[in-house]
Amino acid sequence: MMFKPQRKIWRILYFVIGSIVFIAIGFSIWQNHQEQERYAQQNYINSNIPTLFVHGWGGTLRSERKMASDAEASGAAQRRMVIRVRPNGKIAVTGTIKKWMRNPLIFLRFDNNRAGEFQYAKWLTKVAKMFKSKYHIERLNFVGHSMGSYATVYYNMLNDNHKDIPRANKLVLIAGPYNGIINNGKQNQPITGPLAALWDDQPNVNHLKKNGEPAIIHPEYQILNNLKKHMPRQVRILNIYGDLNDGSHSDGVVTNESALSLGYLVRGRVDYYQTTKVTGPNAQHSDLHNHNLAVNRALTTFIWGKHYNMSSTSSQYNPMLDKMMNPSIAFKHGQDEANN
Repeated sequence: MMFKPQRKIWRILYFVIGSIVFIAIGFSIWQNHQEQERYAQQNYINSNIPTLFVHGWGGTLRSERKMASDAEASGAAQRRMVIRVRPNGKIAVTGTIKKWMRNPLIFLRFDNNRAGEFQYAKWLTKVAKMFKSKYHIERLNFVGHSMGSYATVYYNMLNDNHKDIPRANKLVLIAGPYNGIINNGKQNQPITGPLAALWDDQPNVNHLKKNGEPAIIHPEYQILNNLKKHMPRQVRILNIYGDLNDGSHSDGVVTNESALSLGYLVRGRVDYYQTTKVTGPNAQHSDLHNHNLAVNRALTTFIWGKHYNMSSTSSQYNPMLDKMMNPSIAFKHGQDEANN
């Protein structure tokens, strides 16, 4: 009987210690959240313009998730909606977009993920019309990878500033094959049908002239060239491309010349155009959107950063963001890399 008071004291002591630990952990979480909120307010804009992620050939929602996750982790944006386009063109929507939402992210998935960039652009048009009519979205950012980049450019040239779609704002285009894809003879590229003709490039064969125009113009590039005057002039573009530094002057799938050939189509026509080169092993085509810190840092700062200087020929990055997302691979900036 004499031990009961001692047991009661120990129980009270355990409860007090547990409560203190629980409160300390909760306070730490709250403090970290407050610090992240302060950081986001200092470094990122507060905008209701959604950002739409467009995957490439054979892509899925996984292709977009890691880029979006890094943007969320930095406090720059938050995912709000998933759009799924069925092979017959029907659209399924999960989530919603409201005017009060800060820097909302939208994932886009094409169930037929090998339909090619021309079909992607048609589906993009349908999705954009839905954004305008149902969700009253007035402006839209785009992040495209590979064929998703080409589709984004083609979509904008096809639609210009039509009143039934949101006006394009900022475009981050990653590894875009504007003038051909390297024919590596891999199993995941078509060998028959019209899309097979898109794999028509080889490393170190083409080059860009002094004015940025490709010496060899492939049919898919000519399509864009014919429409370039319809590119919306208010658009601001960041063109990201990879170089493995293995002598191929490519990311293994898209040559530098093919990616940089976009410059001839848009430079002097759009509000802002910037290129960013990612180098080394992590600059491989698929790795460019696979938690690549250099790409994610450039993307996040360009779309949402308060300190991105678009009046300069070289982009300016916030040192706090550089410290937080310090990449292990080199990347440089250049406005005109036509002679690369």
